Amino acid sequence: MARVLPVVLGIALIVYAFIDCFRTPANQVPPGLPKGVWLLVIALVPVLGAIAWLVVSRLPAQGNARGRRPRPVAPDDDPEFLANLDWQARKAHYERLRREREQRQAEDGDGPAVEPEQPAS
Repeated sequence: MARVLPVVLGIALIVYAFIDCFRTPANQVPPGLPKGVWLLVIALVPVLGAIAWLVVSRLPAQGNARGRRPRPVAPDDDPEFLANLDWQARKAHYERLRREREQRQAEDGDGPAVEPEQPAS
């Protein structure tokens, strides 16, 4: 049993790496070798090829090679942050207008006025 276990684990590793490489989309294969060459390396260099594929395919991509959106380095580069900031500024503006209008109505004793259009939340 002790002699069979390493062989079974090696075969399982090779099969897993081969299937993982085969199912990886072509645009997500690590740069350097094309997908077909990786499949040959996994098949022809038994355990080392499988380990090489698993290590290289799990390394973080350099630059934007895997189609990921680069993270903003500063808040003013982040479109979501800027949109939220704009929304907060608009909300504060409309709240200030509402308070001023309510204060004028309380002073004048007038009825309710028409609300200005609010920004979408």
